[in-house]
Parts: sequence; structure tokens; C-alpha cells
Amino acid sequence: MNEDYVEWNEAYSVGYPDIDEQHKKLVTMINDLFQMGDNKGVDTKAAFSKSFQEASNYAQNHFTEEEALLKNVGYPDLSEHKKEHINFINEVWNQFGLFNKGQISPVDLARFLKTWLLTHIAVVDKKYAPYICL
Repeated sequence: MNEDYVEWNEAYSVGYPDIDEQHKKLVTMINDLFQMGDNKGVDTKAAFSKSFQEASNYAQNHFTEEEALLKNVGYPDLSEHKKEHINFINEVWNQFGLFNKGQISPVDLARFLKTWLLTHIAVVDKKYAPYICL
């Protein structure tokens, strides 16, 4: 197994099953990107780009659902949380542009996603856990 792969750990759990499942799916998608980044085939860039865009779309849908949940529970830091999501999406597309120009590798892009996601879950998402625990 590639050392970059992420193994889901319950320490990442925010205690809300739907959100945890979405986070697990994002981890799986990032692992898939690492696997594709390790391949050296001719169609790798196209396949990686397609999977990257699917992961990005999934993340945006996740953010929308997460923000709706936080609004429903009256989470006091919702505006800051939304800013984190917006900044991430902007940086994702910046990184994707660098990838398309050949300035970073698929593995570099996957590492960026991994680092951001795990940090976001462990630091930012954990802050809302007390507000949403069932």
C-alpha cells in the first residue's frame, strides 16, 4: 500500500453518521487519486482529471449539506466555516490548474487534498461536533 493512502480512523469522526460517511467517501476518493497518480499509462492524466472533478463535485455537495446542517443547529461559527470551504474550493482549482500545466504531479495534487481534508476534519469540523451529536 502506498504510504500516502489514508486509512479512516475513528479519530476523524464528528459523531454524525451522514457527515462521517461523506468524509469516508472523500477519503476513498483521495485514495483512488493516489492509486491513479501511481499509474504511468497514456490515459492516466485524463482518468485522473475525471476522477478529480468527480471528487471536487462530491466535496462541494458535501459542503452544501454540512453547511445546511450547521445552519439548522444554529452553529455560531457557520460564516467562518463557509469561508474555509470557499477558500478550499478556490485553492483546489488553482492546484488543478497547476496540474493541467504539468507544474505539479497527480500525487502532489492528491497530497494537497489529503492534507487539507484531514486537517479540516480534525481541526475545523471537530469544532462543530458538540452542536450536532445525536
